[in-house]
Amino acid sequence: MENPKIYGAITGIMADVGAIGKDSVNEKQRFRYRGIDAVMNALQPAFIKHGVFVYPEILEHIREERDNATGTTHLIYSVIKVAYHFTALDGSEVVVTVIGEGMDTGDKATNKALSIA
Repeated sequence: MENPKIYGAITGIMADVGAIGKDSVNEKQRFRYRGIDAVMNALQPAFIKHGVFVYPEILEHIREERDNATGTTHLIYSVIKVAYHFTALDGSEVVVTVIGEGMDTGDKATNKALSIA
């Protein structure tokens, strides 16, 4: 494809959004993090402006059941390999592959892994 639009669109998005700060705080483990809602809220207007949409493709999913260190809590541990397709209106795209891990005592391990990815 000659002169694909995706490259200019991505640089435009980067210029519009800038850095997204680690403004959320995990009080229990005392660390700052960049929340998924903050990321999505910052990116969405720039994606619309530059005509880019993103869709995930799950390439691998590993799910294990574990006990915590003391054996008192049952955990679900999920690891996923995700290809994110950043696609412009002309059909050009950039694909980025990442790994995400998540752990939960209930039904959210895969959701957490996807958020991290």
